Amino acid sequence: MRLSHAFVSAVALSTAAVAFAQSAVLHDGTVVTMKVPQELFSVEGPLWDIDLARKQLIAVGHRITIPASLNGEVFILGHTQIVNNEETVLGPITVQTFDRLADVNAATRDRIFDTSGAAGPIRLGPVRSLFSTSEARGTAVADLDRDPLIEKQMEDNYFFLVRNAFLQYAPGVLPQNFLGLIGIRTENGGFPTNNNQLPPRRFWRYPTSTGATIIADGSIYVDSAGNEYKIPDFMVKGAYASIVIAENIVIGNLRAAAIGNWNTPDSFIVGETLVVMNQDPRMPCNIIGIAGSPVSREYFTTQVPAGRLVAVEGHMIGEHVMFAESIDVSTDVYDPAAGAWMHVLPNSWRFRPGRGLEFRGELVPAAGHLLHARLGTTETAITLVPDAALNMSSFDVTNLAADPVATPVITFVIRDAVTKDVVREFTFNWVELLGL
Repeated sequence: MRLSHAFVSAVALSTAAVAFAQSAVLHDGTVVTMKVPQELFSVEGPLWDIDLARKQLIAVGHRITIPASLNGEVFILGHTQIVNNEETVLGPITVQTFDRLADVNAATRDRIFDTSGAAGPIRLGPVRSLFSTSEARGTAVADLDRDPLIEKQMEDNYFFLVRNAFLQYAPGVLPQNFLGLIGIRTENGGFPTNNNQLPPRRFWRYPTSTGATIIADGSIYVDSAGNEYKIPDFMVKGAYASIVIAENIVIGNLRAAAIGNWNTPDSFIVGETLVVMNQDPRMPCNIIGIAGSPVSREYFTTQVPAGRLVAVEGHMIGEHVMFAESIDVSTDVYDPAAGAWMHVLPNSWRFRPGRGLEFRGELVPAAGHLLHARLGTTETAITLVPDAALNMSSFDVTNLAADPVATPVITFVIRDAVTKDVVREFTFNWVELLGL
């Protein structure tokens, strides 16, 4: 089982944890240190409550404290994202922005109505709570982060956004009874016969959904008074703690796409699933092209033709609507607005003492660019193998001289092939990536 695997991973890493995960600073400045002997915890389960004042997440019987920093580094919540009205990513949620997790703030204060270029609105608000709809739904519960009015607002947001997106497509692209399938029902539970003459709102049925999942492995820390705190200090999926509203996946050929407007989100169709660009201000909405390059929503909805293979991860509402958080079209889509870009395949990093560092990756566009790797003050040219059909180059580096202590950071430098000027740089701490 996944939970067992997570806990086994934590146990296996416990020796390393003692060496590097020893202190944290809480939101109020309190310094806490790892308890000796070390005590571990692991959780991957549904979020039950959020304690905004204490910066704590409650799930599966654990009260997990999110620190301001861990060993001097700002602590971030994985799988979260903050963007501005230009859709520029401002970073993930931290203790300083912890209140953005609350449904009430996501559904009101943190919405972004402005459009980004020609695309539809960026974040019109969540359509799904961080809490399950099956428990304490529609009722105010003492000491629990539940608000019946905000819950209804999120449900209404779902129907509003999905209906607007549905009406952008010509008849026949989606099933004729689509609005009935998503929960817009008549008094007797039937489906509407006219998509422009809908039954009263009180008869509609919002699909039941689970809440967000917390993923965290960590240790018990103590303050000077002996109070204990459960602090995540093992990385799982690239973060010490993550809040994942869902990890639903749909893969298939793109059937159609539609760019939105001021009250209609950008969307597309895979099979009979309507995929809407994520509107929750707490979660990401990333489109990934060749070599991990970013693809804009405008480019995706207007330039990527039908028939292109698309892999989407996001949160489903019912069986027919997904709100996309990650859209992968990396097989052959490149948005020129991204400029020069490179990507190291995450599972390709290797280090063998006496032989050196190994990694594989891709660079786009191939034409007009060189790639170098810098370790310390030494810069080494990387051999590129171009693919003219995709205008992409691949690389496979072995035995690159590196030292975990002296040169833990590697910087990839993309240069103009003619002027040799630096076009872009990407930096990785390969020692942390390999857990050395």
